[in-house]
Amino acid sequence: MNSSKYDQFKYSKAVRSGVLRVIVAVYICYLAFKIASAEDTSMSKTLCWVIGGAFTAAAIGFIVYSYKRFRADLEDAKLKEDEPVKAIADEISEDSELSENETA
Repeated sequence: MNSSKYDQFKYSKAVRSGVLRVIVAVYICYLAFKIASAEDTSMSKTLCWVIGGAFTAAAIGFIVYSYKRFRADLEDAKLKEDEPVKAIADEISEDSELSENETA
């Protein structure tokens, strides 16, 4: 089974950003619906539909951007196979250097 391991800080940041982007996209869709279905306005119904359509297009574009950005953030959060070993090796070498300096 091929399970990926993630840097927890980067992973949580990617998820948090993704959720916020989804909330913004849903709000833009809500605005598009409210503008397009406006009953008591001085604008013409056609203009309401055009503006609502523009907001819908903006929401779709933002959703596509959000999805691509989320995938890129997740890819950035993935740990490479040699990263944990390298990090542990660096810590061990730093600890041994400190202990050598303390004994000298």
